[in-house]
Amino acid sequence: MKKVIFIISVILCSTTVFSQENKDDFGGVRKNAISFNFLGTTPAIGLTYERIVSKHVSLEVGVGIPSIGIGAKIFFSKIQEQKMMFNIGLTTTYVDLGDGVFIGGRAVIIYVPIGLSYYGSKGFNFGIDVGPITNARYRFVTNIAPYAGLKLGKRF
Repeated sequence: MKKVIFIISVILCSTTVFSQENKDDFGGVRKNAISFNFLGTTPAIGLTYERIVSKHVSLEVGVGIPSIGIGAKIFFSKIQEQKMMFNIGLTTTYVDLGDGVFIGGRAVIIYVPIGLSYYGSKGFNFGIDVGPITNARYRFVTNIAPYAGLKLGKRF
């Protein structure tokens, strides 16, 4: 687990060290965001770092209780501020629930979020999505189950 956290830290730091201006390439949209998540990339709650990498794609890394996840989203329209944008993505999350009585164990969850995102002009970040998850190792998920996520944060 320490190796995973170290690798994610190196990736996050290396992208911000070499960046010059956060708004040049994408029409004035701030490229980076830190958000509070409920479900989504970090079941049950957590923090995510998101970075816009092109006019239609963003990547995210999240750390939560009790999970760590990575994902990508594709936006059907150009990413813009002050516009509700439809997106679809793919997220993989590693969850370690320990040895609980009702729910326990370790698992990898694959989530296909279909949702809406809004980036405000002053840095406000909002996202909501729903979609299927799959994981055969969770006791309460057999093959495919519905899932959702809510994100509130700040772009910079």
